[in-house]
Amino acid sequence: MQIKKKDIKKVFSKLNLKVRSTKHNYGWLLVNSQKILRVHYSHGRGDIPTRIAQKIRSQLKLNETDFFDLINCPLNLDGYLEILHKKGYI
Repeated sequence: MQIKKKDIKKVFSKLNLKVRSTKHNYGWLLVNSQKILRVHYSHGRGDIPTRIAQKIRSQLKLNETDFFDLINCPLNLDGYLEILHKKGYI
């Protein structure tokens, strides 16, 4: 399940993650000015390998189906926040 970096950048944008770019690209999900979770990936070349994509999915606290829905656009920020709320992260 390789993912293109442009798809992860879209996810960062869709979720309104607070982004900081150093050696890696970091994004924080803020809800009511409180950090809920952190996501990161490397600047490296090419697509994001399967094992890194799985780590990103895990950092986002999503199952595989919801992760692909987030990438392919059926899942929006409100739906994502609802998932996190049901799982007890918010």
